[in-house]
Amino acid sequence: MTQTAYDLHGKAETHYRAPRVRVVRGGRIRLEKLRKAAYAMRAVLLSLLVLGLIISLLYSQATISALSSEIESTRQDLVEEQSTYDYLSGKMDDITSTTNIAAIAEGKLGLVKADPSQITYLNLENEGLIRRNESSLSKLLSNFQAAALSLIDNLDP
Repeated sequence: MTQTAYDLHGKAETHYRAPRVRVVRGGRIRLEKLRKAAYAMRAVLLSLLVLGLIISLLYSQATISALSSEIESTRQDLVEEQSTYDYLSGKMDDITSTTNIAAIAEGKLGLVKADPSQITYLNLENEGLIRRNESSLSKLLSNFQAAALSLIDNLDP
């Protein structure tokens, strides 16, 4: 048993009042309808979420397959370009070989190998003197030059 606390205002007892309740006809039916609507709404939202996940999964798979086919076609292009590079590299090696260059220079361009008398060697060890092999033509020209200079010296009074 509970006792009420002492009231300082002079009232010794307090009375409990029950809340006023209003009875409405069909109140429980409305609540059930709201619950059913909430369950239906939840089911619809859950269905939409699952449907959205399935659509996004299908879209990502379609994107992956498209990118995979693009990668494969690019890989095929790479293989073709590598084979073209290998072919052209071999062709360039054939063209730039020394025997092929010599054959082209002699056959197509009409070049001949250098005469040893046309080669000048520089020896810088002995005070920078330049030695070169003289051909018979250059010897003849140097003799002719020396003769012409001596003739000019003799003619000069």
